[in-house]
Amino acid sequence: MAHYIAIIVPADNGNWRVLFPDIAGCEAQGFNLDEARMAAVHALDKRLKENGTGLQRPRDLSDIERDEEWLSRNGVDLSKAIVTMVSLIA
Repeated sequence: MAHYIAIIVPADNGNWRVLFPDIAGCEAQGFNLDEARMAAVHALDKRLKENGTGLQRPRDLSDIERDEEWLSRNGVDLSKAIVTMVSLIA
């Protein structure tokens, strides 16, 4: 079973925003952390169904930490983020 790293950060509206560094445009939101994580599972599953096996291979956290362009573009400060793994449902 494949896992993807998800970065969870507070959103401006008080919700939690979940971003997938390895899957462009795949993100989710929730009112609290549990809801955000569940929304992330469903967003990842939806993207898999849309793209089939065409998803990028997951990177390690160390590769994502070095991806300053992605972090900057998404306004992510890893010292204030929650990092988790999300499994593919299928």
